[in-house]
Amino acid sequence: MKRAATIILLIAITAMPLVAEDLLVEYLEGTLEVKEGSIWAELYIGDMVAENSLIRLSDHGFAELSTRNVTVTLSDDGTYDTQSLLRSGQKVASWNIGGVVNSKLSKLISPVQQGETAVMGVRGAAADQGELTWVEEGGEFMEKGKQLLANGLFEEAIPVFKNGADWALTEDERSEYLFYAAYAHSLKGDNAVALIMLEDMALKSDAAIFTDYVLLKGKLLIENLAFADALDLFSEYLAHPDMGETTQVVYFLSAVCYQGLDNRTQAQKSLQDAIKIDASSEYGQAAQRMMGSL
Repeated sequence: MKRAATIILLIAITAMPLVAEDLLVEYLEGTLEVKEGSIWAELYIGDMVAENSLIRLSDHGFAELSTRNVTVTLSDDGTYDTQSLLRSGQKVASWNIGGVVNSKLSKLISPVQQGETAVMGVRGAAADQGELTWVEEGGEFMEKGKQLLANGLFEEAIPVFKNGADWALTEDERSEYLFYAAYAHSLKGDNAVALIMLEDMALKSDAAIFTDYVLLKGKLLIENLAFADALDLFSEYLAHPDMGETTQVVYFLSAVCYQGLDNRTQAQKSLQDAIKIDASSEYGQAAQRMMGSL
């Protein structure tokens, strides 16, 4: 599997000045080591790493290290300067992309929409009696999983969505359940797992959940500092935009990417495009705030 994730940064919404802090190894697959003088010493879950350390990940692993304000997830083998990682985390935090994207995605877990009910009705009408029970059971997984997300029970929601994927009748339905499982992982803070799951989903632009997929994956890629990869994803969406809230958020995120790539001109253009759609919306206002900071 090709993994686009290299560094995922889950940052507190408010950017705070970095102070010298040790990092706690929260999760580990593969081998993680820290350089001590001329040797590399292996690290384990629960170990602490000084902020100004050199660490090395190997064996196709990924690791999560955290301070009070920043969680750094590594999912690509290589050597990293922890101080540089934390500085990058502070920079991304100042853009508040999590607040913008999560505001939009939170609407996914509101009570079941009429459109979704209609889709389930079509599926039920097309099914024979034997399939009907299967369809109804699958719909219960989606409704239950969304309710758990709405209640903040992310850990409990994940197996519900994965069970729903097992009951899915089509690949599109399976992808929808797995998307929600990835979303639950991201809300829980398991960003590496969430991005890897999204990378495994070969979604086409006509998929029902494509726009939500773009927002979630784009957010994770930006927090991963993979600005060029995020822009490629946004370009695929912008080939057929809906010119509504989602498009505003995509333009906003594109501006973040261009800032990360030191392209101020394109960042301004993306923000102007977002503002033109609806300057009074929360996303238009976010774009105006960013425009004022350029």
